[in-house]
Amino acid sequence: MPRILGLDLGSHALKAVLLDVGRSTVLAGWTEVRRGDGSPEESLRVALATLRAEHPWQVDHVVVAMPGAAVATHALVLPFKDAKRIEAALPFEVESQLPVELEDVLFDYQPGTRTEQGTELLVGVVRKEELRSLLELLVASGYEPRVVTHPALVYRSLFVGRPEVLGAEGGSLTALVDLGHLRTAVAIGTPGQGLSYARVLPGGGRDVTAALEREFGVSAVDAERWKEQDGSLAPVGGPEHARAQEAIRRALQPLLREVRATLKAATTRDRRPVGQLLLCGGTSQLAGLSEAWAGELGLPVKPLAASGHADLAPEQRARGAQAWALALCGGSRADRFNFRRGDQAYSGQLDWLRGRLPQLAVFAGVLVALLVTFGVVRSAMLGRREVAVDAQLCELSRRVLGTCEKNYDRALNLLRGKESPATALPKVSAAGLLAEVAARVPPDMTLKLDQVVVDLDRVQMRGETDSSKSIDRLSAALKAFHCFRDVKEGKVERTKDGARVSFQLDVLVDCGETTPPAG
Repeated sequence: MPRILGLDLGSHALKAVLLDVGRSTVLAGWTEVRRGDGSPEESLRVALATLRAEHPWQVDHVVVAMPGAAVATHALVLPFKDAKRIEAALPFEVESQLPVELEDVLFDYQPGTRTEQGTELLVGVVRKEELRSLLELLVASGYEPRVVTHPALVYRSLFVGRPEVLGAEGGSLTALVDLGHLRTAVAIGTPGQGLSYARVLPGGGRDVTAALEREFGVSAVDAERWKEQDGSLAPVGGPEHARAQEAIRRALQPLLREVRATLKAATTRDRRPVGQLLLCGGTSQLAGLSEAWAGELGLPVKPLAASGHADLAPEQRARGAQAWALALCGGSRADRFNFRRGDQAYSGQLDWLRGRLPQLAVFAGVLVALLVTFGVVRSAMLGRREVAVDAQLCELSRRVLGTCEKNYDRALNLLRGKESPATALPKVSAAGLLAEVAARVPPDMTLKLDQVVVDLDRVQMRGETDSSKSIDRLSAALKAFHCFRDVKEGKVERTKDGARVSFQLDVLVDCGETTPPAG
């Protein structure tokens, strides 16, 4: 049972979900590590070290998404349905939409709906240098990922693998919005089928913190603490809360406009309305956010239920949604989006196999032992059966030949020999030859036999038929029997009335060593 670790490399906190993936998927661990001050690289390195020190989990595979807004997303339609033709044409299409050279980026795609016009694709692009820097940091921290995926397309694992947690609305699309600290991921699709649109938008919780800092003239630390403890869009509290509420609303307004435009683009692309919007991510825990956005967007907005997180507290369900989706993605065999391609492809498979060599050696030993046991048992059974066959052959040869013979070929030759009692037995009988003659007369032939003389070496026939052609047909039919070696025609003449033909046939019988079938 592989253990998949989904790591959400959030800019504010590192979230980790560990799953045991087998016949059933079991939650094996969850944690959240706050990132401190300093550069993004340094704070992430410290958070990963803290995670390893506090939770020394045994992990088989690690799955992460590109952090921040480092990923560009493009929705394309190619006039092909065959995967090979899509792979061949996609680089040219991607290059036409990039402001940089194609050699400087890595891209992958997620196939969507196939229509008469072709195949809809969601394509993600990232700079090679950004991916390389992230991989170096993760490898140095002991968390080399097998999959580096798209922060929005990763939610396909929820739409396809866990549609029940999305509370699907019949006939409409579902939008999942992950409100992070620096970026917001939007995934839109149909639960149970997949995604049809995805985007990564700049903006999130940091904008709210900055707005509170400017409004009240406090430090960023105090503004962050107040946001987490008392931040709300609900119409409650005194003048201070009203000022904070207005500042939060202004801070989220640009992001809300982008979300509205994204929903409209998805509706136009899929020709179906968005029936509900689900919120997850740390910023989604702002009180009153769901109600405020429902009024602004004109559709139901609610937190992600995430019923699969049975062991997580409600506030952890929203925070760990992406880490959960990443872990599910690592355990899925469906189409998987992965930036680790080309010279950045994952090379840890050999290391994983080396770690499994003791288990593989034990398995190979057990398999060899089973094969040896099977061979010994099979040989013993065949030996007993051979002894029984030899005993039966000895009894038969003693009864017929008067001597015990256990060699089958020698016994058969003795039975066929001139001195064998079997030589006195005829190969065929007269009744059998007569039956063969009767069986080979063509059923549509007019035939009257006046005389048939059957000996063991010859059959003589005399009779009348309608024409000489019928005699030839009868001769050909008799020759089809392997014991009738030769068929000679005797005197043929017309009857006195001229309507019929009388004939004589002389058939030579010789079966040789072959015993004819029973008549």
